[in-house]
Amino acid sequence: MDAVRFIFTLLLSSSVVCAFLLMKYARKRRSMPGAGYFILLLAATVVSNIAYTAEINAFTLSAALFWFYIQHFSMPLQHYFWLMLSLEYSEAPKRIVKTAKYIGLIHPILYYLIFFTNHLHHQYISSYSFVNNGHFWVILSTKEPLYMLMVASGTLIGVISMFFYIWGMMRSPRLHRYGYLIMMVASVIPWITVYLIAANANYLGIDYFPVVSVLSGILYMLGIFKFRIFNAIPIATAIVFRQSKEGVIIVDLADQIVDANESFLTVYPDLKDRLHKDTLYAFTEDHPELKGIYEESPVFTYSLPEEKTDRHYQAEVTKVMTDDSLEIGKVLTITDITLFVEKQKSLETIASTAIHQAETSELSFLQAQIKPHFLNNTLSVIASMITRSPQEAKALIAELGEHLSNCYYFDSNSPMVLLEKELESVRTYVTIEKARFRERLNFHLRYDDIPYISIPRLVLQPLVENALRHGILKKAGEGNVWLTISREENGFRFEVKDDGVGMSEETIAGLLCNTENTRSIGLSNIHRRLMKHYGQGLTITSKPGTGTQVTFHIPEATIPEGGIHDD
Repeated sequence: MDAVRFIFTLLLSSSVVCAFLLMKYARKRRSMPGAGYFILLLAATVVSNIAYTAEINAFTLSAALFWFYIQHFSMPLQHYFWLMLSLEYSEAPKRIVKTAKYIGLIHPILYYLIFFTNHLHHQYISSYSFVNNGHFWVILSTKEPLYMLMVASGTLIGVISMFFYIWGMMRSPRLHRYGYLIMMVASVIPWITVYLIAANANYLGIDYFPVVSVLSGILYMLGIFKFRIFNAIPIATAIVFRQSKEGVIIVDLADQIVDANESFLTVYPDLKDRLHKDTLYAFTEDHPELKGIYEESPVFTYSLPEEKTDRHYQAEVTKVMTDDSLEIGKVLTITDITLFVEKQKSLETIASTAIHQAETSELSFLQAQIKPHFLNNTLSVIASMITRSPQEAKALIAELGEHLSNCYYFDSNSPMVLLEKELESVRTYVTIEKARFRERLNFHLRYDDIPYISIPRLVLQPLVENALRHGILKKAGEGNVWLTISREENGFRFEVKDDGVGMSEETIAGLLCNTENTRSIGLSNIHRRLMKHYGQGLTITSKPGTGTQVTFHIPEATIPEGGIHDD
């Protein structure tokens, strides 16, 4: 056998084996766009290559023409499968794909009609000759107008396919565009051989179409599978990446910004001119709000100012990993959470208002919590003093009026009150109680200077009242209550102390958690409010038979600047 014919035969046989391997590979991935028509294209190519292998090894014109006809039976099907492959690969609209599926059949039907009736009209090929090119026998033919018509029809199919490849490439992520370029090259190569045959310019009269069709198949395989699956972006990227409302950018291992979708470019339009030019680090130098991408946490939030309000975003960094756990890049996704933040702020405002109203209501309740027996006893004392000491009774009535005013007045806009005002409430209450209990009660107010500060309303008076009612009045004989205000290095210390009956540790614990509310007037409420404002509440120490000491501290850091003025 001639060496050239042997090599060419071996090459064609290898191409058939290669086509079968490609079909096996594609069959496992037939759900990919274009994979089904790729398999059919390979099947038609196998028929064409086997027929041409037999043709160049034939020694008579009749035998060669038999295989020539079989080869030309598969050729128009290849054109049809090329067309459908391009439409499905580029994800053309379903309406167009459905229409092309039927209209595209016109080409193979017309081809068969012309080719297999050529012996009647000879307008496709007028004559055949069987010549030896020096290595093996080949069929040479004289082409007629209908031959050129079918070449033009095939060319139209090629143009349509190319149009949809370009259309798909313009809509696809940047990394997918390499796949489209490969698909276009794979389509152009076979058509070059068609034009060479049509012009009778093929070297040695060899039909190179069967050989390059397998090369074209390999390129199709790369375009369909490699650049649609194994190149960092999955098949759904064309839809998810481009049409996602979330902004997405893709970064490679060199920190180069590879691509960005429209949602991201809407927020950062300057990125359009920086793709493939700048690194992500360089981009974050101009947009420092994105510096969180280099922090340990993969999720961070930031805000961008707009004309009327700020826009809030949540950013998330995701590493792109291969099947063998190799990092090949990362994806930065930004989500507009402005609406969520605004709703959250609205809910926080509503919750804060509700808490404030609840505290206001509870405070109002405590202010109105005047015991009936307190009024009754006070009025009885005043009645007894009217005849024997009318001036003292008159003063006591004024003190009672002041006490009632302090109890019922409440400014809902502020739970705070000036310390001086709170001390007036304490003095008024003590004056009334001294009128009732005389020598049994001794009250001592000790301070160097009264600072001009505000403290939570209704704190000192209930503490003094508790010391009197539950400490002094439950012991025999007289007792003392001390209210001491002292300035410390980091704030102010308040102490209410008595030398009354005292109490146990269990009772103290119950007071602060409101399980011993019969023994106190709002101590748990006072403790809770102090905790809210200053982070620390009441400290109670007591010993049965000795007395009780209640203290709390107001840190100077919690007092507004300019809010302290010593008299």
